Formats: sequence, structure tokens, C-alpha cells
Amino acid sequence: MNTQPESVIDQFDGQIAWRETGLGEPVILLHAMAGSSTAWMPQLECLGKKYRCIAWDMPGFGKSMSLGNGSRMVETVLALRNFVTNSLGLNSAHFVGLSVGGMILQHFGAAHPDMIKSLVILDSSPKFGFGGDSDATEFVNSILGDLDSGKSVEEFSNGMVRAIVGPQCPEIIKVEAIAAMSRATSAGLKLTTHLIGEHDALEKLQGIKAPTLVMAGENDTDTPPAYARYIAEQIDGARFEMIDNAGHLSNLENAGAVNRHLLDFIGTQS
Repeated sequence: MNTQPESVIDQFDGQIAWRETGLGEPVILLHAMAGSSTAWMPQLECLGKKYRCIAWDMPGFGKSMSLGNGSRMVETVLALRNFVTNSLGLNSAHFVGLSVGGMILQHFGAAHPDMIKSLVILDSSPKFGFGGDSDATEFVNSILGDLDSGKSVEEFSNGMVRAIVGPQCPEIIKVEAIAAMSRATSAGLKLTTHLIGEHDALEKLQGIKAPTLVMAGENDTDTPPAYARYIAEQIDGARFEMIDNAGHLSNLENAGAVNRHLLDFIGTQS
């Protein structure tokens, strides 16, 4: 029988840093650009009572080392694979990804289906600009311009978080999210900018064979529920859930609802 751990432990293997708690089947959590491993605390505290929960700091966030110049999705997927197999010593796990974390998992799930026991994609998109006329080059250049102009990570994080949460998001949640994102380096933010702007998994979704749950906040205007519904429709057997009273950071804005869905879904796959 699993026992609840006394605390969350910070780990670092020289390349990737992560937070870990709990015993049981592994659940690996991938954060958004507007976040880091600390943004998963409500899930670590809840799921850690039943599972071994692991929240990585993706390359360039927290203590995690940045990837080389020019690294994109292929290198990020490889970094995730090496983290799972080498750092954690695992062959497979349950995976949960928010925003760009969900984008990474769309590519990872298609490339390494044997490593995924189940997949949860939160507030993400099948392709940058899906269903709209957003220009990827303009998106990337705008953010890179801000970062190269000397804008601090803290200032950038404050602006982004406040722009993407829902209208009912409490100030304390915004402050927590800003603090989590402020653990990024400029290199990490630049990597995630490229990952988002160049993301296109439209031809890969049908290659995902793992049991899949796709969720989105009802007030998410960046990757609205329609995007999540589309992703679910492309993956055989996937299901969709909408999170009430939440914007783009639904795991923080309505942690109770997200945790209930995670426990229910992962529990049926364990």
C-alpha cells in the first residue's frame, strides 16, 4: 500500500532538475512556458498520495541545463526520453503536459508510444495558429525581441501570466504562477517560444495509441476548448473534459477539478 510522503524532494542529475514525491506508478508532469516544476504543486500534493509524481524543469528552467543553440522539438523530445530512461530509470509512465508541455507530449507520444501508459494533454493546441490567422514568425520575433531588449524574466513572466489566466483567477494564483515562470532562464523561454511557434502535430495525433484525456479551461482564449476537442477527436478512444472557471493555467486556476479528473483517469489505466 502506498504511503503519503512527508515532503516534496528537489532532484538534479547534472542535466535536468525535477521535483518528486510519492510512491507507486510514475506520473510525469510537463509544465507550460508560463511555469516550471513548482507550478505543479497542487498535483504533486494530491496525486503524490497514490503515485510517484515527478515534475521536471524542462531545459532552461529552474536548475535544468539549457539545450544547445538551435535546439527545437526533436532535441526536446530526446531530452525527455533520456530523462525518463536514464535519470529516472523508467521504461514507461503516465504523462501529463500543460500548454507547451502538452505539445511536447504530442510529438513524444507519436515517437515513443511504448513509453506511455496514459497521456493527459491540458490547455494545448495541435498546431500553432490552429483555427486562426496567428503568424508564427511574428509570434516568435515579438517574444525574442522582448527578451533580447533586456526585459527581465520576472517582468516578462508577470505580463504573460496575467494575460493568459481566466477573469476569475485569484491574485494569489497569479502570483504563484509568476513565481514559477520566473524560475526560467532567457534561454529556456527562447526555446519554448520556438517550440510553440513551430509546433505542428496534425499529422502525428493519429499515431498516439495510449489512452488519452484532453482538457481545457472554459475561459482559455489562447488554446480554447475547441482545440482540445479536436485533439481528442484525432486520437482513437480519447476523451475530452472542460474545466470550469479556468483559463490557460487550468491546473492552478481550478486545481480541484483537474485533480479529480487526473485521479479518475489515471486510476482506470493503472
